[in-house]
Amino acid sequence: MGIEGWIIIAGICFIGEMLTTGFFLLWFGVGASVSAVLNYLGFDPMIQFIAFILISLILIAVSRPFAKKITKEPPRKAVSDRLVGKNGIVIEEILPETGGVVKVEGDVWRAVSPNKIEKDSKIIVKKVESVKLHVEILDD
Repeated sequence: MGIEGWIIIAGICFIGEMLTTGFFLLWFGVGASVSAVLNYLGFDPMIQFIAFILISLILIAVSRPFAKKITKEPPRKAVSDRLVGKNGIVIEEILPETGGVVKVEGDVWRAVSPNKIEKDSKIIVKKVESVKLHVEILDD
């Protein structure tokens, strides 16, 4: 393969890396760039190919732990899941059969409880199920 081939491979890998976030194609681009330099210096095509593979694999092996740490997505909680453990106030009486309405962190939610909870009582969110909060009366 000529120098143009290595430059094209390197370019494709670098562009591909810009479109992804895995720090994977970058190292093949570096390996292809080194192979292009070896081609320019007149090294045998087999040496160029071996250098491409070795450099790419070594850089991948060295950078994977770092890349995983950087690209790891933080655990996301749904907005409703963040309500567990939060306090609120009952704005519509909660009955065991029909439920009621509570206000938690400024938002109004349907709420259920195994016990009757009077209006204006303070509650704590124990669990979120679908769009309903499972609540208990907050002991003062």
